[in-house]
Amino acid sequence: MRSKNQTARRNGFTLIELLVVIAVIAMLLAILLPALKLAKRKAQAVICLSNLKQWSVLYTMYVSDYDQSLPVGWNGGTMWMVDLMAYYDGVDDVRLCPSATKRLHTVPGNLPDTFTAWGEYGHPDYYNGWVPPWGIAGQYGSYGVNGWAHNPLDTGVPGTYDTPLSVRGFYWRKVLVKGDASRIPLMGGSMWDGAEPLETDAAPSEKGLQNQDSDMTNFCIDRHDGGPNMLFMDTSSRKVGLKELWRLPWHQNWDYEKAKRSVWPPWMQGYKEY
Repeated sequence: MRSKNQTARRNGFTLIELLVVIAVIAMLLAILLPALKLAKRKAQAVICLSNLKQWSVLYTMYVSDYDQSLPVGWNGGTMWMVDLMAYYDGVDDVRLCPSATKRLHTVPGNLPDTFTAWGEYGHPDYYNGWVPPWGIAGQYGSYGVNGWAHNPLDTGVPGTYDTPLSVRGFYWRKVLVKGDASRIPLMGGSMWDGAEPLETDAAPSEKGLQNQDSDMTNFCIDRHDGGPNMLFMDTSSRKVGLKELWRLPWHQNWDYEKAKRSVWPPWMQGYKEY
């Protein structure tokens, strides 16, 4: 009997052996988790670029129906999502970057940041149910349009705004443009549904901060390990470096000298120069 009991005990695991196994598993997880997170981020970036490619197709269909004209924009009583809705037929999640799917109304404090989607319009927790005069209740997204890539009205429809005479020459009104279309932003990752960056716009003082006085801060977000993904006027899409944002011609009169930056906020200083 003693011999059988001893054999049975030898077939089990001791406490020390179990602890060693647990420690090995924990070590493997510690090694693998960063790699898995990196793989997830890369997969999200690829899907995001795929979404933007779909938007390039939608824009191509739209401009082919409207004599190469870009959408009128906000002061026409609609916006890019509304204007192109007939072409994407309610596939609403194409407006979402997969790394920014949490909608703004679900975030405590209702403050946009790098990884939030704006919207949804009309939700009681989204700015007290606000629906802009150019939008539709229920809309949301985490991409924004370059506001200068529009063909706006001089006199906006009631409830919107007029286009100031001083900036009417800034707009890329048609897709057939002079210059390098592969550098003109059309749309991309953003904390708002769109914005009109200027050369003098300041960089956000903190990571993920939206500054109401700087439209560029809507796009200056590190969503994809260095910057946002963007779609360009020639239908190409790629990641744009944060500091590169000021080196792109957002509007027709972009002044590269004014756009030069010699000093960046501390959180941006380690990013690549352009």
